[in-house]
Amino acid sequence: METSIPLALKYRPKRLSEVIGQDVIVRILTNSFKSKNWHHAYILEGIFGCGKTSIARIMAAMENCEEGATLEPCGKCKTCKEIFEGKSQDVKEIDAASKRSIDDIRALQEDILTCPIYCRKKYVIIDESHGLTGYAADAALKMIEEPPPHVRFILATTQAESFKATIPSRCITLNFKKVDWRELKTHLANICKIENINIDEDALKMIARSSQNSVRNSLQNLQTLIDYAGDDKIEAEMVQKSIGAISEELYFKFIKAVIDIDAPEVMKSVNKLMSSGSNVGKIVDGLIDYIRNIQLYLTSKEEIISQWLSDDEIKRISFHAKSLKPSMTYFMLTSIRDELKRGIMVNMPADASMETFAIKIMMEMVKRKKG
Repeated sequence: METSIPLALKYRPKRLSEVIGQDVIVRILTNSFKSKNWHHAYILEGIFGCGKTSIARIMAAMENCEEGATLEPCGKCKTCKEIFEGKSQDVKEIDAASKRSIDDIRALQEDILTCPIYCRKKYVIIDESHGLTGYAADAALKMIEEPPPHVRFILATTQAESFKATIPSRCITLNFKKVDWRELKTHLANICKIENINIDEDALKMIARSSQNSVRNSLQNLQTLIDYAGDDKIEAEMVQKSIGAISEELYFKFIKAVIDIDAPEVMKSVNKLMSSGSNVGKIVDGLIDYIRNIQLYLTSKEEIISQWLSDDEIKRISFHAKSLKPSMTYFMLTSIRDELKRGIMVNMPADASMETFAIKIMMEMVKRKKG
């Protein structure tokens, strides 16, 4: 049986034009490449799965493609293939989470002194580079301060704040943004069209929203759904079952119970949310997004909202908007963060924190109605 390529690998970008959600970074690199003004060292900072390593490889391919330095590397020559597969002898990829000792860095110091064998420019890509500490960080700093002319450094990290201040001062820092779920949804829809995957709109939206703003997560989630559905159409209920995505109907019922000051229904809603199969972080993030959408509806014109929310979503949100004011949604957003922080500090179960949050909001609703 022929093994198919996982979507996360098949659709990993190999050109800047294929990168989604990072328009600012793509523009910076494109313009600096055209003007032959790339820096000798970059820090790529952002959440997991947002494209840091992909862009590092693309940069290496742009300079080293066998067809010549180009904005559009061919992706087919031996050099490009080895770079994108992480197998190039001249494009070193190091995981600082596991290889961060002073001996590892010394070996790298010796390696960069030699000229590239097959490439025009040698690259050193250090993933999880914030893991470099102590002597290893000092040694890395010295390499970055005085690199050989044939070497370019790229430090990829999810925690740029952990670097010693001297390292960022020698690098150009590119901040990767979280990819908006709407961009992820469009990206997934295009892939489904290419792959001839039968999927409904709500399922696509749930996959995108449950991907924590990560392109890689979204593709892995879609892969899970394809495997789960088999030859069947991928529908919203499948997304809930297979990856623990949360139906907005649960948030609707929870907020409705809070607004109605219906304590028994609040408890039922909390229980359903917590038993949805999703982790607490996703549940809370989803609730915050839901409340933000209500707030946005109250403060913006409906035609603006309709650009990224479906008709069903607008109906749910407009229903709540009849009973809420912007000041109340702000109070809700502030309260949920406060209660969760307090719950973590006193080791309170997540469902108890949610219930405490709901009680606090209901008490505020009663107070405002009396006022």
